[in-house]
Amino acid sequence: MKKLKTKVFFVIFSLLTLFTLIIFVVGSTKDYLERQKTISDILTRIPRTFENLNKNNGPLEFNPSKANFEEDSRRIYLDFTIYTVILDSDGNYKELVNNTNNDNLDESKIKKIANNIISNHKENIYIGNLYTSKYSYAFTQNNTLIIMDNTDVNNTLIKGLITNTLLFMVCEIIICGFTYLITRWIITPVAKSFEKQKNFVADASHELKTPLSVMVASADAYFNDKDEKWIRNMKNESERMIKLVRELLDLAKVDQEQEVAMEPKDLSNIIESSILTFESLFYENDIKLKYDIKPNIKFNCNEDLIIELMSILIDNAIKHSSEKGKVFVNLYNNNRQIILEVKNNGAPIKKEEEEKIFERFYKSDTSRNRNKDTYGLGLAIAKSIVEKHKGIISAHSEKGYTTFKIIWNQK
Repeated sequence: MKKLKTKVFFVIFSLLTLFTLIIFVVGSTKDYLERQKTISDILTRIPRTFENLNKNNGPLEFNPSKANFEEDSRRIYLDFTIYTVILDSDGNYKELVNNTNNDNLDESKIKKIANNIISNHKENIYIGNLYTSKYSYAFTQNNTLIIMDNTDVNNTLIKGLITNTLLFMVCEIIICGFTYLITRWIITPVAKSFEKQKNFVADASHELKTPLSVMVASADAYFNDKDEKWIRNMKNESERMIKLVRELLDLAKVDQEQEVAMEPKDLSNIIESSILTFESLFYENDIKLKYDIKPNIKFNCNEDLIIELMSILIDNAIKHSSEKGKVFVNLYNNNRQIILEVKNNGAPIKKEEEEKIFERFYKSDTSRNRNKDTYGLGLAIAKSIVEKHKGIISAHSEKGYTTFKIIWNQK
């Protein structure tokens, strides 16, 4: 169970982490590409500004005082630090014009950067990695070099990356807690089922061990004194063991996940026929039987399972009735519900045991459990049959009577 819990936790945690990581990566990548596109657009537009300037004013004589150039430049360079370098006819550094109103301009530094770009450049427009590249640049057709300082973009992207990383770590902590809770929620019914299975195997083994031990002891005793009473003991214990195995097989069959064959049947006839087969047993035990079966109640069911259900409920009522007691069986419609009741007078069921009695191998320590031939499987089988038919079974004791009530909702 611990390995299963670990695997479920790992799978859920991995999926949620992957999903969160994709969101952060997509967000960061989208921001990066938008900034890259902005820089690319600006570096592409600036050469057009110079071309328009050349067309309007003849051969390029760079003069930053010209009004139209100032207006275009400021509109383009509004949010960036950009340097414009004029090149001579040989493509070498000639003159620097600062178009970003940077009063602290170090021209020698820009000249060094420009010369480095001129000597090493392999393309006319270069943007580079915006996390690490300090400068982007573009060459115009008019011997002009545009240099864009990426410092602000670098800092913004790195800060964004750090922020996203911290947010991702916080999300991972939240995901870890959420995964723990959802894993526990998923595993709980599995753990309960596994625990029930272990208890079931242990209880079944215990119940089988008792008759087998008696049979072995009786066989040993028989070989010693040849008394036939030991043979009778073995026969009785064999019959008890056969009954237990039969009930285990019935329970396993009913618990199978596959759907059982259901057909529209006259439930009234099935219930009445089942009751009549027990008339002799009622007579032998000096128990009065009364029943009220409303006619023509149709129900989509498995007839064999319904007969088995009635056999369990009536047998249970007889075993737990008082001497010269009474058993009542009622079947009727109530709105869109079919209700079946089996009632007997006798030892009551404690309030805290009303749900437990349907558990496998559960035995009450009251006088209701005075019969040694019971294994606590009958009512578990009955509950499984009722649930196969999409119904609910309950039990309660009141005023000296114990009632088992089944409700089936009709569509």
